[in-house]
Amino acid sequence: MKCVIRYLVSVRDKTGKREEVLELPDGAILDDVSKWLRESYGLRLPHPALMSTLNGRGWNQHPEKMHTQLQDGDRICIFSPISGG
Repeated sequence: MKCVIRYLVSVRDKTGKREEVLELPDGAILDDVSKWLRESYGLRLPHPALMSTLNGRGWNQHPEKMHTQLQDGDRICIFSPISGG
């Protein structure tokens, strides 16, 4: 199964990439992506200094949270919170 991960704002600077396709085994969950991001880039998710979405919804908005099962073609975005006023 393949998921697309988009890196926005300062996260793009850390990874050196705008986007990449991550191949995962069937049955993979958000926690598997979190572990891969930590091992690959030192990113720790969930983290208060980073926002992470799965198909437009925050990881913690999904009922199973970090145990949410992923589907082929899912889109994950990781970015720093933006504030202004």
